[in-house]
Amino acid sequence: MQKMRICLLVFLFSGSVFAQSGAALRGRVTDARGASIAGAVVTLYARARLMSLATVTDGNGEYSFRALPAGEYILQAEAPGFSRQARTVVVEGETTLDIALAPAGVSASVVVSAADGAQTLDEVAKSISVVDRLEMEERDKIFVADALRRVPGLRVQRLGTPGALVSIKMRGLRNQDTAVLLDGFRLRDPSAPQADATAFLSDLVVTNLDRVEVLRGSGSSTYGTNAIGGVVQIVTDAGGGPTRGELLVEGGGLGIFRGRAQVAGGVADDRFIYSFGLSHVNTTRGLDGNDRARNTSAQGRAQFFFTPKVALTARLYAVDSFLQLNESPQAIGTLPSNGIIDAVPLPLAELRRYETGTPISRLNIGGANFIPQADDPDNSQAQRLISSAVRLAVRLRDDAGFTLGYQALDVRRIYRDGPAGVSAFEPRGNTRSDYDGLVHTLDARVDLEPFGGNRLVIGYEFEEESFDNRSTPVNRADASRVRVTERSHAFYAQDLVRALDDRLQMLLAFRAQRFSLERPRFEPLARAPYQNVVFTAPPNAYTGDGAIAYTFRSTETKLRAHVGNGYRAPSLFERFGTFFSNFFGYSVYGDPRLRPERALSVDGGLDQSFADGRVRASGTYFYTRLQETIEFDFSGAINPATDPFGRFGGYLNRAGGLARGVEASLEAAPARAFRLFAAYTYTNSIQRQPQVAGSGVIRSLVIPKHQFNLLATQRLAQRLTIAFELMATSSYLAPIFDPNSFASRVYRFRPLVKADLTASYALPLAERKTLRLFGTVENLFDRANYESGFRTPGATARAGAALSF
Repeated sequence: MQKMRICLLVFLFSGSVFAQSGAALRGRVTDARGASIAGAVVTLYARARLMSLATVTDGNGEYSFRALPAGEYILQAEAPGFSRQARTVVVEGETTLDIALAPAGVSASVVVSAADGAQTLDEVAKSISVVDRLEMEERDKIFVADALRRVPGLRVQRLGTPGALVSIKMRGLRNQDTAVLLDGFRLRDPSAPQADATAFLSDLVVTNLDRVEVLRGSGSSTYGTNAIGGVVQIVTDAGGGPTRGELLVEGGGLGIFRGRAQVAGGVADDRFIYSFGLSHVNTTRGLDGNDRARNTSAQGRAQFFFTPKVALTARLYAVDSFLQLNESPQAIGTLPSNGIIDAVPLPLAELRRYETGTPISRLNIGGANFIPQADDPDNSQAQRLISSAVRLAVRLRDDAGFTLGYQALDVRRIYRDGPAGVSAFEPRGNTRSDYDGLVHTLDARVDLEPFGGNRLVIGYEFEEESFDNRSTPVNRADASRVRVTERSHAFYAQDLVRALDDRLQMLLAFRAQRFSLERPRFEPLARAPYQNVVFTAPPNAYTGDGAIAYTFRSTETKLRAHVGNGYRAPSLFERFGTFFSNFFGYSVYGDPRLRPERALSVDGGLDQSFADGRVRASGTYFYTRLQETIEFDFSGAINPATDPFGRFGGYLNRAGGLARGVEASLEAAPARAFRLFAAYTYTNSIQRQPQVAGSGVIRSLVIPKHQFNLLATQRLAQRLTIAFELMATSSYLAPIFDPNSFASRVYRFRPLVKADLTASYALPLAERKTLRLFGTVENLFDRANYESGFRTPGATARAGAALSF
């Protein structure tokens, strides 16, 4: 007991010394008339990404940050019903900065993804969008991917019911061309065929995040593999300030229920700050009454300041999910021998008859030419994801510092299937496939400011990824297992220059990465492939990046340009993919000699503000050429007589296609409590060779040429908020499997149109307690939308309540 008292006294004394050292920043947040705004969230960002702090204004609208290292910061303030504001401030000694929030105007955000450090949107030389927690709250978004639908250049596709597989295609490129980050660390699945983040996207629930940043254009020089088309970065709530939290419950159509609990704050004068959230989403029925989905997520962050210049941050993100899978859509009826087929779905009543066992030959097909996803009662996916990270940040001097970061990413996914279901390819018994992946990432970097307006970053990254696949088919004699490990070393550098009173922004970045492979371990060992192969180091990956922006402050015009080359490292499955049967032995698909995918990306545009900051318009032209890709080929391009692994088909390097187009967006606040966002994207994406063999179609699949998004938010009487959003596309092409020809055919699906309406009412209960009642109708017009043949929900409604304290 005596030792505990001594430790407590030491902690309190050191906290007192900590609070008295360093500089301080304080101020007041008000509205345009000077009235105090209580409960406003104020976040302070260090320029060098070494630190971010957050607090909440008190009853007088006042905030304070103490024990700060002297230097340049960006201060951001936000509150419901007001436009977000950001200010640059140099903190020396006791510094005061007051911020007035306007009820109307275009919000100013702070982002960290464009240059791997804090910048305001006005300073960024790349195309970037921000979707923050307040917007997600106003739109009542459960899943992160759904919140990103309004971002220009993004094609977000969900295959069916809530919780089903989600993909993100950026600027007309493929799923694997988008990197997903969580607080600066890559979030990807090494056990997936392309080792990307697609397997995770359906599990990313809005739990305890601050915002999501979407960087469009090559980002590989800064963020490494997969960032060919761009980057989606999820930023966890920093915490800090007085203890605050929220309890939320919601339920409605499709048997969906959501519960969420959040808490954040700080102790010892914010020497220790924290935030934590826990959420559970349960869909009991889904589209066909058997589309069950469950998701339990935890997301938290804690930061401890040993001194004002030394901070240790820990972050945890964990997901446990279950999803009932369906059959894939399939072609039916008499189809033309070639060409594109206009999609006509089987009527729902006939689909139900098919699911109960009625043969296709006895269905009333009419003009239908494909069957949407049919129920498969014993087909499921269970997934567990744990991402834990720590980062030590040390500020050596005002112009120099370093960070050491480590992340462990553990993924376990299980597929189960059985004889139930109506597909001709159902197994005769129960099967199971386990996919385990583990990634260790160590990052060390030095941040320097050799002179004013210049920030130089030099870093090293080590990564080890492993893949463990266990396959248990009906015949246990065909069971197999493969384990593979790969290591990589990357060196990177980045130089950001701000000149001419910050009107000119220039960014240069470079990255080099080399790989080493271990010999794969197969079970059973007899006849195992790759055993007599001499493993040499796979080819290295080199990337460079440059961006420039200039702002004409007299006209509030910013011109920007960005050029870079991206890459994607071959996945372990692409290097060592196999299939095993006791009768035939191993069939080999992978090639350990594969070179990384390479791409060249160019974009340029302008951002223009009007009407005293009430209107901001942006326009961007983009062009990406996939110089070299990795594709799966069974057309005969691989000759078993000359292939060192005796393959008839499999993965190989091949020249890719290109994507080009235009992004345009308009953000406006024409009235005091009305905000409007509109975006249009034109995409012309083509391939060198058809994605469906023999189709002759070189237009990229799933990508519509035209996409329009609208988000309108109206606040009434400071308590009632109404948000309306609309997404509309042109027609698009997608493949559907034809069991008669045992090949895929290309279908043309009609335009997608989806409108959502959300209303919320805030009822103050006490000075720091508010009850928010809200309701949402999704697919307001009840349009029958099909995503690559998968039927999506019609009009559905849900409602809930959230208690903030």
